Amino acid sequence: MQTQLAKGVQLTTVVSHQFKTNQIIFNFRTPITRDVITKRALISNLLETSSADYPDQRALANALATMYGAAFGAGVSRKGPTHNLRLSLTVANDKYLATEQPLMQQATEFLQRIILKPLVHDGQFDLPTFERQVTNLKAAINSVADDKQYYASQQLNAALFKDDVAQQIPSYGTVADLEQLNARDLLSYYQQMWRDDQIDIIVVGDIDEAAILQQWQAVGFTDRLTPRPKPFYRHHNTQTFVERSETQTLSQAKLNLGYDLPVFYRGAHYYAALVFNELFGGSPLSKLFMNVREKASLAYYASSALDTFRGVMKVSAGIDSRNHDQVLAIIAEQLTAIQNGDFTDELIEQLKLGLINDFESSLDSQRTFAIQALIDDLTQQDVTDDEWLANVQAVTREQIIAVSKMVTLNDGFFLSGAQNASK
Repeated sequence: MQTQLAKGVQLTTVVSHQFKTNQIIFNFRTPITRDVITKRALISNLLETSSADYPDQRALANALATMYGAAFGAGVSRKGPTHNLRLSLTVANDKYLATEQPLMQQATEFLQRIILKPLVHDGQFDLPTFERQVTNLKAAINSVADDKQYYASQQLNAALFKDDVAQQIPSYGTVADLEQLNARDLLSYYQQMWRDDQIDIIVVGDIDEAAILQQWQAVGFTDRLTPRPKPFYRHHNTQTFVERSETQTLSQAKLNLGYDLPVFYRGAHYYAALVFNELFGGSPLSKLFMNVREKASLAYYASSALDTFRGVMKVSAGIDSRNHDQVLAIIAEQLTAIQNGDFTDELIEQLKLGLINDFESSLDSQRTFAIQALIDDLTQQDVTDDEWLANVQAVTREQIIAVSKMVTLNDGFFLSGAQNASK
């Protein structure tokens, strides 16, 4: 059931007797711009660790313990041109417990206290808490450089989206922007989020929809005056390949490639693109895995992934630096092979079966229901499980070939090992 609590504020309840827990997700969504990314990441940290009623993590932990060990967390993410700040709370279904305690009601009240009553003193976020979370976020951002593959993927993003700084920056922000923030301005921005952000509340489980609706209506949300965020970002196809490189001390080089692929979530060619990606590099049966990693032994790993909210595909491979040119060539050969129809119908059926198995397995996750509801609201599209399965089954080899011919290599980032710097 979907209920508009105010313009731009939607409550979605999904009744399911499948799970022994109930889950609430509260999501703030806004168009992504450079100036808001780091602010929202820091606010996420603050809300996850403190509020007026629960001023420290011990108080939060005690409150969660009284709800039979409920799980609470917050985080940020991007979807195309939108930035999401999400809080989630998972609580046991009290029907499975020897208690008269109204856990779902208490869980909703807890989450509302967190969101409505942040830890504030003198018109700003509590200063010691603010400074502690600034330190923690800075450490987390700096630690990313230790994950060489993630570092390489971020460098590829900087190249792929060179014309849009907001698309380059990770969803958790940057240290440079973090150092410019203060507790007073950040509280002002949080108040702005309450006025302007699209808000989605998703509740999944064995629930009383009427009671939940009454609790959220009582909050008194106001209409959003800003338009709905657009669901998709359209990558600019440069039609030319440019590779940047960097040398660090590491034993395994990282080759990351970025392709333009103008296929968008549930749009034209979407289901064919899913099967194409499995064939190219998205599965253990893929051409990249079988020919680059297994047959040629040129990569420790090699895979591809679609971003159908930004119209790109990425390939990542861990390789020996000396094999760079050979790996680049053989990756290109795999794409050409698909474009030429060099694959069997039997393989395609296996790949479809793998997609279907993964999809059906995901239905066993309560979180899947909640996240899918958020995506449906963002895109204003709704596809039933049966429709999804039928669409995948209906993909033809001609459609796969057509999608493969839409692929254009644009950018690369090569993180080489220091031992090769003098060669």
